[in-house]
Amino acid sequence: MRFRNTLIALVVLLIVGGYAFVNFYFSKPEPVKTALNIKGDDIAKIELKYPGRELVLERKAGEPWMITRPVGASADQTAAGNLARAIAECQITKTVEEKSDNLAPFGLDKPQVTVTVTDTKGKTLPGLEVGKVTPVGFSAYLKYTDKPEIMLTSSAFPSGMNKTVDQMRDRELMSFKVDEVQKLVITHGDGTELVIDRDGDKWKIVKPASYGADPTQVRQILTTLGDSKVADFITDAPSNAVQYGLEKPHLAVTVYLAKGGAQESLLFGFKQKESGKDGIYVRRGERAPIYTVAPWVMSGVDKSVLNLRDKTVLTFDPSKVETITLKPGDKPQFAIKRAEGGKWNVAGDGKTSPADVAVVERFMDQIRDLKGNSIVMDPIKSPEMFGMDKPALVVTLLDKDGKDVGQLRLSKIEVKKASAAGASETPEPSRAQTEYYAASSGSGALFSTDDFLFSQLNKTADQFHAKESPSPAATPKK
Repeated sequence: MRFRNTLIALVVLLIVGGYAFVNFYFSKPEPVKTALNIKGDDIAKIELKYPGRELVLERKAGEPWMITRPVGASADQTAAGNLARAIAECQITKTVEEKSDNLAPFGLDKPQVTVTVTDTKGKTLPGLEVGKVTPVGFSAYLKYTDKPEIMLTSSAFPSGMNKTVDQMRDRELMSFKVDEVQKLVITHGDGTELVIDRDGDKWKIVKPASYGADPTQVRQILTTLGDSKVADFITDAPSNAVQYGLEKPHLAVTVYLAKGGAQESLLFGFKQKESGKDGIYVRRGERAPIYTVAPWVMSGVDKSVLNLRDKTVLTFDPSKVETITLKPGDKPQFAIKRAEGGKWNVAGDGKTSPADVAVVERFMDQIRDLKGNSIVMDPIKSPEMFGMDKPALVVTLLDKDGKDVGQLRLSKIEVKKASAAGASETPEPSRAQTEYYAASSGSGALFSTDDFLFSQLNKTADQFHAKESPSPAATPKK
């Protein structure tokens, strides 16, 4: 009995398995049916007609997408490409009715959008009328403009076709490449100009006076401009620019390109007036439309001469230095002098001893590479305010003839900062804060620095002394 049941089970298993095998082996998956049987790359024109408005995008062979209605403007190439691809990949999943006398239940009496495309050969394909999303099933109703059948497609298709002009417009403001810029001009509302010119691989401020420019700061401005995007499209044909503060802009930034002498400008006006908006009105100097950008764009390019100047505190050639004198404000002065064979000696308190060569050379490199965090003022009008009348450290560099190669002065001062307190709170006592400054014989400027850089340079004589090597242990006698 048990053997018979086992045999029956085996036979049933063979039958089911055989059926599954035959069904799998001989059945072929039905090919996916796309609505228009076209590839995204073969679409040259897209017409989207909505109740009360329309949006048309076109492209010629080898050229980018353009919006041609309701305005003429460059399209966002990624957004346009995604739109063309979504249309090409629209699938018909089912035909629900061959014909219906009442299209209202499907939302096809007044379609949400009618999608019509033209291919690269100039052939216009039948339009797709997009209706409602089905109550269940994650589908939406769809119909050809020239056929009565009512079909289903993915419910994602209607939302993918619901586009506005602003969504499809190119939001790039400036198209230059940073490495192609030859000159940068920043013009403030009072008419003052800041002109920075490229000199080989360096940047120089040429107006209002001649200074070396901080390459990092210049590149940050150019990068900010290049990365700026439109936040809001305000108007393509302004009747006047006065209401936006662009007739006499607060700030104008112009880049001149090395090749062909082309230029691109961006003008900054008032802050956006709409409630809940914080954009800044801008326009390209060469174009009429007015847009807004995020506030960080203007703050990123609105720089002064002091912001953009090279902040190297002292420029000198270390190979010409023969003597380094260090005069701490609270310790005896000492000197480090070059000796024969690439060695250095520390001289102070009537004694001379070998110096650690690596420490001395690193010290000179730190002075040569020292950059201020900012330029506080130029020239220094009140040295005593910043402790420069009594520096915490003076480093003087002399050549072989005893002539100055350069001098560095460092100071630190204690500043009392009042603590903020609310109206109902008892004000806290003022807190002391240490501020650090640097100045040099190579410039009349005062630079801000920090405690780390100060501590790296504020060394004692002992820190320059060569470390004595431990004496080898005596070999025991046999």
